[in-house]
Amino acid sequence: MTTMVEVFDPTVDPIPAHGVVAKRPDTLNGAVVGLLANGKQNADELLEMVHDVLADQFEFKAVIARNKGNASRPCPTDIVDDLASSCDVVITGNGD
Repeated sequence: MTTMVEVFDPTVDPIPAHGVVAKRPDTLNGAVVGLLANGKQNADELLEMVHDVLADQFEFKAVIARNKGNASRPCPTDIVDDLASSCDVVITGNGD
């Protein structure tokens, strides 16, 4: 008996020249930084460590931390709207 195994290639092509990538700020000094955890275990802790590393290099105006609460669902609109209107940059993180 022969068993067939299908193998998938998980790599993706680089972003094409006509692709759109969000502009990155030159600095985070004076920025309002949003931290958005995905709801998985340890996501908040991971983002706290990212914050600590960045805070050694930059002086933030403020930090707004949110947790979307459920990794398998889209972020609630009220959280997205709050972060979009309040933050200069948002960093997201996955836990586990």
